[in-house]
Amino acid sequence: MRLEKVLDLLKQKDNKKDILEHLWIKFRTDYDNQDYYKNKMHSMHIWNYFISDLDGTFFRWVLQKEAFTVFVKFVKKHNYLDLNIDDYYSFLKDLEFFNKLEKKAYNKEIEFFEYLNAWIYLLLKHKNLVDWNWYLNFMRYSFKVKEKINPFRFSFSKMKEVLLSGWNFLFVSGAPNFIFDIYLDLLKEYVSKNIGDSYANNVFWFWSNVFMDCNDYTPLWWRDHKKTFINILREKKIINQTIWWMWDTSSDFWISYALDNGNKFYFVNPEKKVVDNFENFKIDSIDYMLLIERKDLIFSIKKEDINFI
Repeated sequence: MRLEKVLDLLKQKDNKKDILEHLWIKFRTDYDNQDYYKNKMHSMHIWNYFISDLDGTFFRWVLQKEAFTVFVKFVKKHNYLDLNIDDYYSFLKDLEFFNKLEKKAYNKEIEFFEYLNAWIYLLLKHKNLVDWNWYLNFMRYSFKVKEKINPFRFSFSKMKEVLLSGWNFLFVSGAPNFIFDIYLDLLKEYVSKNIGDSYANNVFWFWSNVFMDCNDYTPLWWRDHKKTFINILREKKIINQTIWWMWDTSSDFWISYALDNGNKFYFVNPEKKVVDNFENFKIDSIDYMLLIERKDLIFSIKKEDINFI
């Protein structure tokens, strides 16, 4: 199904599917009982955790976008005669519509999440166009040589502070696992180099799981799934105490509701909606802090002092 057709279906009142469900990727509520996640949980240290988002919060890039950009480059590197002509034509038509969608997103004509979901839809829809493992290797190489691993200085300083204190660092993301795995492996190398080898063992992560078979499911795709999953980690006594949190979008206010009272919740380079909805979404038991990092300048701001131009 073409991308524009799927986006039209999503806007219909009787539609109850997410964009990925149109690719037969299921959303489940019992994901904590799946072996994939159970094994991840069993590997975690039982201790205190700093919990963070990744895209836009820990580093400036949007991981899904970078992965799709690499995929487009990888497809176009092929000899066209080696590709299935019909599949390649379908890819080009989708890409043509996507490029128009991208312009609308940058002009604020559509919500950014619609643009974000379109990346993932196209990446998964057209994955059989190329050798998938070769693409993953190409993505890993591209991320490494393009210096996509450099995090924000404030975010990395918080990670360093946590790890040197003997605590654990946990990333929770909606990014699909096949992207996130590659990035976090490279980030662990970065941690080993800039903090120490052993400290990388205290970095954990959970993401939207996308199996490449009929049992696909993506439990961490939405904010409520993330909040529920964090509460499960607390109920299972894996997380003894939450320390601080870092996120960047207004939807992340809901995730902050799983925090311990008195914790700090850092909005790093937040979107405008965070400020617009601040009074309605915040809870008094959490200390919310707005951080801006720009070039060599890092500063905190108070919501009441912000003047939009």
